[in-house]
Amino acid sequence: MICNNCGNICDKRTVGFQNLCENCGEYLHTCFNCNIYDSTAERCRSFTTEAVGDRKGKNYCEEFIPNKGIVPGPDSVRGNTSDDFETLFNMNGEKKL
Repeated sequence: MICNNCGNICDKRTVGFQNLCENCGEYLHTCFNCNIYDSTAERCRSFTTEAVGDRKGKNYCEEFIPNKGIVPGPDSVRGNTSDDFETLFNMNGEKKL
């Protein structure tokens, strides 16, 4: 998993309630480090878990799943949006059937 606070790659397969990031010392068992936390909606995607007051702080959620630790690759870098827009709306004049 990747620590949401500092970006350190943690090689833990399971994360206990008290585990800390070896790099920054922040708790790893947090909503922000969970795979089922939706950062866009700023809430958990699970409907069976209780609400957590401090999403960035340590919690005792038993549904916690460590994030997959996906590091953004070159395709996710900003700057490709104009190419994507042209492809989507066929702005370069090519006719597709």
